[in-house]
Amino acid sequence: MSQPISLLVCALGGEGGGVLSEWLMDTARRAGHAAQSTSIPGVAQRTGATTYYIEVSPTPNSATLSRKPVFSLNPVPGALDALVSTELLETARQISLGMVSHERTRVFSSSSRSLTTLERMPLGDGRLDSTKLLELVQQFAHEAQVWDFSAMAKAHGTMVSAIMLGVARAGA
Repeated sequence: MSQPISLLVCALGGEGGGVLSEWLMDTARRAGHAAQSTSIPGVAQRTGATTYYIEVSPTPNSATLSRKPVFSLNPVPGALDALVSTELLETARQISLGMVSHERTRVFSSSSRSLTTLERMPLGDGRLDSTKLLELVQQFAHEAQVWDFSAMAKAHGTMVSAIMLGVARAGA
């Protein structure tokens, strides 16, 4: 049995990160693979960034000879296969925490921004430079693809969670 496939989903409150996590878990299990997910809710920065960590055994249950895989409850820095994030600064935050590895992690991020409290406080434009955030993502990711998930959802008359599912599927 090889190492589990590891995915970290980062979404702001109301964007459907939990829905996506359930879809991915259901898909893995219906396909005959052992899987586990955990979530860590957050309310500190914007409307509440929440992370959903998912591990899926690449070996079907039918081929494991009754051995059950042991999954981690939280992501290990540098050991992610993929990161899907709905907000560019949240992606950069996960990189700063060491979650992304240049040797391993494929990053799929939205270019969308939702201002932090510190970005809203100055009298002028307090936004962090998105160009620098994009450079950080490109520098640290094994592969990085960045689109505007919110604009895509609006253009297709759907929710951000559906866009994330498409992104995760395309990255598989």
